[in-house]
This record gives sequence, structure tokens and C-alpha cells, in this order.
Amino acid sequence: MTIKERARKLLKSNQFRLIAVLIPFLGVSVACQFFTDSIETGADLDREGKNAEAIQAYQDYLKNHPNTSQAPRIYYRLAKNYEAKSDYANAQLWYGMILSQYPKTDEAMHSLLDMAVLYRDKLKNPAKALEYDQKAFTQYMDNAPLRNAIQPLIDVQYQTALASFVARDYKKTAETAENIFQVYPIALMLPDTHTRVQNLIDRAHRAQSVADASVDSITLSNETLFNKNDEVEFAPDNPDEKNIPSPDGKLIAARKKGSDDKYYVYLAKAPQKGNKPSFKRLGKTSGAYEPAWSPDGKELVYCRIVSKQRQLEQLDVKTMATQILFLTKSTNLGIHPAYHPAGNKIAYVYEGRICLINAGDKTPVIFDGLSSSGNTSDAYFKQLLKTKQKLDYTAELQWSTDGTMIRFRQTDKKGKLLDELLFLDVTTSNNL
Repeated sequence: MTIKERARKLLKSNQFRLIAVLIPFLGVSVACQFFTDSIETGADLDREGKNAEAIQAYQDYLKNHPNTSQAPRIYYRLAKNYEAKSDYANAQLWYGMILSQYPKTDEAMHSLLDMAVLYRDKLKNPAKALEYDQKAFTQYMDNAPLRNAIQPLIDVQYQTALASFVARDYKKTAETAENIFQVYPIALMLPDTHTRVQNLIDRAHRAQSVADASVDSITLSNETLFNKNDEVEFAPDNPDEKNIPSPDGKLIAARKKGSDDKYYVYLAKAPQKGNKPSFKRLGKTSGAYEPAWSPDGKELVYCRIVSKQRQLEQLDVKTMATQILFLTKSTNLGIHPAYHPAGNKIAYVYEGRICLINAGDKTPVIFDGLSSSGNTSDAYFKQLLKTKQKLDYTAELQWSTDGTMIRFRQTDKKGKLLDELLFLDVTTSNNL
């Protein structure tokens, strides 16, 4: 069986660290078939965790067979058994004998890695740990077949984690990516690979934190101009500006002018190919602007003008029940609210700032920042830190697919497009 075949098999079983993936497994059972009764006894004792007895059996075998070809494996098992007994001096002795007498063997790579761990975790000598890590890395870099066998395996596991991230399973993303560091010693990982994996782990944790957090825990951590490289983080724009399909593609929402010359939200089932949708007007939506779908396609959120005030409303498309989330006499309530990908938060513009409100709660009606009880502490929205640019009520908002960023676009009075990106994070403090 080749190195690659062994590596794939062991990685698939997920029972061993890279020490078993990089090079042939040094388990006692592999060596048993080569040995006489005394070494088989040692192997049995080793498996049973009887370290002292195993050490004696291995040493007896070496005494009776001084020229055995299995010496590197036996030396390694002696070192591991001494280490299990917390006899680190003898463990170092046998690791050192492997490195001096059998420097080109698989066991030498194991010994370098294990010496690094021993110095770091048990002997608390980070300088020596780094020394052995560097020696292991140098040996790894000098071994082209080994590198060629391992890098594709890391890439496969990384792509699996990335697929979970795209599917918004951030817990699985973090677990899969973190497992790379469990299986493959960092000492043998290229710096670029390590950075790429760590960044994915950090981003998965941040995405999960923002998704789970109440809006009063979310802060604005950074603001930058949007650029072409950021486009991959966002869903493509809807090519049809008038008809807005639900996330599952079953329904279409639209803003249309009714026979009374007022705008309403209209709803239709997605038609068969070649047919036109048959829209029905939603009667309670007079004065509405463009609606936005919740991620599950069960609700719509929109801003509408009622008399001399503006309202942010949520509509259940099944029951047609509406809920007022926010209302104000100000003309600066944004007309393009947007759901977070998790569906539990809505972003909207108010008085030049981006605000967030928890969706799904039995929220009180909010009047210009005051709840229906008149108490600001009851308000279920949070103004983010003031942006560099004051947002216009026409600003279009869009969440990144992982829910950690908000893009806003608006055109100034001179027709110049402003396109910026806000980075969100979670804090335990309350910065209302």
C-alpha cells in the first residue's frame, strides 16, 4: 500500500493524527508479524498499557536480536512507553537514538514531532519545542514525495470545510477546519496553508456569532469602500428590478401602482416557463416601497407611507398578518430594508444610520426610537456606530451571504455612486 493510500485510509477513519497519516503507522500490531514470542508479548503488554512490562519485553528482544531490522520501531515504542510513564529523560534518550542511528527513517520524523510536543507540553521549554518543530519542517520540506502526498489531503479537507461555509453550516465549517490542525501538525504546514485555514475558522466563528446574537450585541468594526473582490461575498443582483422572486422560487413579489393611483405590494405564484405571473394586490400595503423577502420565503418586509408617517412593516405571506416594527414622522426612514441570512434580524436606514431590529420577537411598535411604552430600553433596534458617510433614505442595503457584512449603495445629488462595505462583529457590551 502506498503512502497516499495509507494516508487516505487513515484520514477517512479519522482515528489518528497526521503522525499516522504522514508516514506508515507505527502501531504495535504492524510489527507483531515480524517478531518472536517475546516481542509479541511486548506488543500485547504495550496495547494493554502495561508500560513497564512492555519496556522490559522490548529490551529483552533487542538484547537477543541486536541486529534486528525492526530496531527503529522498537526504539520508538520504548520512547512512547517511557513517555507514558512520565519518564521523560528515558523517552528523550530513545527518541535521540532514533535520530542519531536512523535519521532517514519514518520513525525519525515521528521522533522530531514528538520531541517538540514533549518539550512544549511536558517540559515547558518552548525554545526547544520550536527547534524540533523546525527540524521536522525542514525534513518534511526535503521530502518531496511526502509533501506531494499530504498537500492534496489538506486541500480536500479545506474544500470540505469551505463547502459547509457556503451552505451556512458554520459549526460544521469550524469543526472540519479545526480538525485539519488536529490531523496535520502545524510544524509541517506551509505558512500560507495555515493562514488560509485559520482565517476560515475565524470567519466561521464570527458568522455564527453574528447570526446568533441579538442586535444590541452587534457592532460596526470597520468600514471600507466596496471593490470587485468583494462581489463573491454577496448574492448576485436580481436582474429583474420589478419582480422579486422568493428564495425558494415559488412566489414573486412586486411593487405596482393600483387603480387608485397608489402603490401596493403584489404577490403571485411563479408561473410556468413562457407564462406571465398573475399578481394579486395585498390590500393592507398601500403606499409601500419595494419589499424584501425573508430567507425562508415566509415573510416580506417593506417601508410604506401612511398619512404623514413612515412605517417599517413585516407581512406573513400565508396569513397576510402584518406587524409594524418601526414608525416615524421623519422622511429619513430607508425604503430598502434587508433580512439577515439567518432571518432573525432586519437592517434598515434611519436618520442617516443603519439600524438593526430583531425579527421574530413579539416586538413593540417603536416610535422614533421609543417603544409603545415610551421607554427606550424596550426598543428592539440598535443603531450601529456612525458611518463615515451619512446614508440617504434611498440607500440600498445588502447582507453578505455569511451575514458578517452589509453593503450599502446610494447615489449623491451629483449622480455619483457611493458603494461601501460595513464589517460587523459581536461584543458583550451594550452600545446603544
